[in-house]
Amino acid sequence: MYKFLISLIAVVGMSAPLIAIAPPPAQALPEAKIVEKLQKVPVFTITNETGNFLQQSVGANGTKRLVTPVFMELRDAASFLKKLKKDQPQHSKVAQITVVPLSEIYKLQLEAQKKADNMSFVFFPTEQQLKNAQLLKKPYQYNAFYPVPLFMIAIKQQNKYVTVQENNLTPLFLDKQQAQQWLDRVRKKDPKLVAKAEIKVNYLHVVLKDFQGQNYPGQQQLVLVPSAESVESIRKLQASQAKPVATPATTAPKK
Repeated sequence: MYKFLISLIAVVGMSAPLIAIAPPPAQALPEAKIVEKLQKVPVFTITNETGNFLQQSVGANGTKRLVTPVFMELRDAASFLKKLKKDQPQHSKVAQITVVPLSEIYKLQLEAQKKADNMSFVFFPTEQQLKNAQLLKKPYQYNAFYPVPLFMIAIKQQNKYVTVQENNLTPLFLDKQQAQQWLDRVRKKDPKLVAKAEIKVNYLHVVLKDFQGQNYPGQQQLVLVPSAESVESIRKLQASQAKPVATPATTAPKK
């Protein structure tokens, strides 16, 4: 079992959606396949030295729930932790950034819902990717509940968009710039085929809901592609662990 650090420290300066994960129905994509698709996407959480997740108790109208912030990029987690240490030094003196695969967050949320635990994960996409999504998908409601955008390449055919594949795979990028680079490269290989291709926006919670409610051949080809920044951040974190530092080293959450 994962343990959780209960804290009343406010999540300031950011807002994001609570991702509700429903237990997969019989016709859903097998849970093992969903986990496989999510396990290569790193996310960044705040924990203490024993691997307990930071949580916040929030509520309205007499209803309370525990929320755990999950960041898509290291820099956002670092900014959050810096402010945390400044505003609440006693509560956060052992707090640190921990990297976990998105699949672990998914499994923890499912486990909590099966046990009726009043706990949710709150996802914080980067501001830049939100702006990119806003420019590509209209109308876009820029409010307090931000979905995590995914960028894919598609061609409009008979009022429908058909995704572009390479090597029988359909990439869903968490970084618009990487989606553009992929599109530019594919266009050079087959300019006629993808002359009308464009970048479209989907959202992580929509894709997860689709995984959990349907099972069709096209899903098998979907691949989530983490940003190059998040992958490089992991390399830097791992390198820093090998050096003596004043703050606690990053550790994986304990089961």
